[in-house]
Amino acid sequence: MKIPKVTRRTFLEVSASTGAVAAAAPRLLNAMENDLGGRDIDPVTAVERRAVPTGCHVCNIQDGAIAYLENDRVVKLEGNPEHVSTRGRLCAKGNSGMWYSYDPDRILYPLKRVGARGEGKWKRITWDEALTELAGKLDAALKEDPNTIMLKYGRNRTGGTIDRFMQTLGSATVVNHTSVCESSKKVGMEPTWGPDIETPDFANAKYVLNFGSNVLEASYFHNPLSQRVTEGRIDNHMKIVTFDVRLSNTAGFSDEWIPVHPATDGAVAL
Repeated sequence: MKIPKVTRRTFLEVSASTGAVAAAAPRLLNAMENDLGGRDIDPVTAVERRAVPTGCHVCNIQDGAIAYLENDRVVKLEGNPEHVSTRGRLCAKGNSGMWYSYDPDRILYPLKRVGARGEGKWKRITWDEALTELAGKLDAALKEDPNTIMLKYGRNRTGGTIDRFMQTLGSATVVNHTSVCESSKKVGMEPTWGPDIETPDFANAKYVLNFGSNVLEASYFHNPLSQRVTEGRIDNHMKIVTFDVRLSNTAGFSDEWIPVHPATDGAVAL
């Protein structure tokens, strides 16, 4: 292969042509991978998908997200780069949130058990049948004792409807996600310093004592806090010491891991 001779004149001519093309089509120089988010392209048709800002409801943190639609169907979720907390990131659970709407095995209509409990035998009934049966059972329970009616729910996204419904029935027997998850944490934190969820400024901290919190994996606000823990370590040279009975992801990321015996955290802190 003969290499063409490049003179100063040909170099300037090629440079000028390249600059003219770039000026005419500046998008050619901006690969989508360099964007900070907010856009998505169909990999087959190269058509830009419609972006709709939304909030993630897979957990109670409600990270800011963007849903990408094709033919009015959500095909992808990602974090919203304008969200002050998560700054464009969305955890794995959040990214899979679209399957709450599209999972082929989701329940679409009322089902009534027809076999013994645990047999997995069900039949489809109408909404009228389901509501009539539930109303009858509620009426019988109200005549006995309203507090025999218990409602178990995850997170209350009803604007207070759940509370008003149970108050109307006269029942105080309500169990929610907090009851079986972080209630002990809330009870401990509220009398200590007020808020029931911590928001430490990891990015600007210099020294962190961490007692049993696996913030990089399963803590509240794990997405934004894990970002800021990393920023503190890299940009601010933060030192972190973790006291935990096991080598968690956060303990492994720490400068020091001190494997305390179970239930001795308070003694160590004192």
